[in-house]
Amino acid sequence: MSRVAEHVDTSPEGAAGVGRFGARAALGLAALLIGAVPFLLLVLLVQEEWSPLASLDGEVAAGLNAVASDSPTLVSVLRVVTDLGGNFAAILIFTLTTVFLLIRGQRRLAAFTVATGIGLAILVPVTKALIGRARPVVENPVNELPSNASFPSGHAMVSIVTFGMLALLALPAVRRHARPWVVAAALLIALAVGFTRLALGVHFVTDVLAGWALGVGLLAVTTAAFRGWQHDHHHRPDESLDPLDVEPHAGPHLAPSRQPALPAGKKSGTALVVAAAALAAALIVLGLLITAVLGDSVIGRFDRAVVQAVADLRTPTLTDIATAVGMLSGTPMVIAVSLTLGVVALAVTASWRPVVFVAVTVLGEVGLYFVVSRIVERARPAVADLTSNLPTAASWPSGHVAAAVAIYGALAALVITLSRSRWRWAVLAVPALVAPAVALSRIYTAAHYPTDVVAGLVLGTVWMLACARYLLPDVDGQVRYPGTSAPARPVPAMR
Repeated sequence: MSRVAEHVDTSPEGAAGVGRFGARAALGLAALLIGAVPFLLLVLLVQEEWSPLASLDGEVAAGLNAVASDSPTLVSVLRVVTDLGGNFAAILIFTLTTVFLLIRGQRRLAAFTVATGIGLAILVPVTKALIGRARPVVENPVNELPSNASFPSGHAMVSIVTFGMLALLALPAVRRHARPWVVAAALLIALAVGFTRLALGVHFVTDVLAGWALGVGLLAVTTAAFRGWQHDHHHRPDESLDPLDVEPHAGPHLAPSRQPALPAGKKSGTALVVAAAALAAALIVLGLLITAVLGDSVIGRFDRAVVQAVADLRTPTLTDIATAVGMLSGTPMVIAVSLTLGVVALAVTASWRPVVFVAVTVLGEVGLYFVVSRIVERARPAVADLTSNLPTAASWPSGHVAAAVAIYGALAALVITLSRSRWRWAVLAVPALVAPAVALSRIYTAAHYPTDVVAGLVLGTVWMLACARYLLPDVDGQVRYPGTSAPARPVPAMR
């Protein structure tokens, strides 16, 4: 006994190591119980076809499908919400979050994000392949059935992990009284996405429950691992409702510079409203002139001749190219580029000003297009078009072209404003190449006349320049980020 006792580590360091091991073991067990046990129980009940659960699955799928199939508007809303749990949203959110954290120098939080994302990318296809459950068969399908297996719901799992990860990162950066609301928002989004999978008839109730359970288990495992890593580095803040154990001052605060979002306050907003009204009025007058007065003039004949001539040149290869180019200003790309610009600019400047610039530029362009097109109501070209689901009387101006100029012009404006490189002006090549290419693709697909795309170029260019003029001046630099010892590099002001 004496020999054994001689080898027992009774030092404070040894006791601390045993304590850390015990804490990690307890966290790992809790993670297992939180997610894996409910998931495995559902797997067992599904494979055994337990009658009460099977009845619930069938009744819910049929009942919700009957309600959704009677309302095209409801189906459209369900499809928008369900995309929050799709692969596109997950990849975009995880990528932008990682980039944001790396720019801010928070490498450990970035590693947590990457590890969670990798775990999600592995678990979803692996569990689907192992279980191999067929999709529901409903009477009136309102959504195309995915080709992969039904159990567990990938959208449910992706939504709980993605927005749960964002909530975990946000908790140490917000006030304590607001933390329950952050958690509630993440849960609400996950619940909404899970409901859409049932209402669209692509999943059973047990699929969604299993997706949530496995997602919570994954978050619990990565969170427990990160907490252990924090404790190894002697981070023990003991903050309420902060599972990651991140000190509040080291959290990913969004805009610590506290620079006003509007350079001149209400004056900036008033100037933009005046600019938007003037631009809309000019485009409406010009559009009504071309459609109601000059329809049979040289301009009208030119419009129709060009569309017909381009349609006669169509080939399968050119059609594929035009379709690909048109996607550069489609809704998914506009959303992705806008979020990327906003997140990267926010990370670099620690100011809301460039974020407001991007948001106002994009949303303002959409609003201007909607108002002008609804008032002018120009019919689409009378040529076999290669598009689908486009409003029939909304040809003037081209929304795709206006969006291309606005979003890629905003990219150029931000690079020119924030960069100190002598080559920064070369970024103007991006909107200069993309916008004309999109314009040609819209004429090729017979979505617009040439004058429509010219109006789109005017709308996007004038509006983007107005936003840059009133929203980007004097972007502040020399920001000291939380958790870092050195200030960020100075950002030159736009003159």
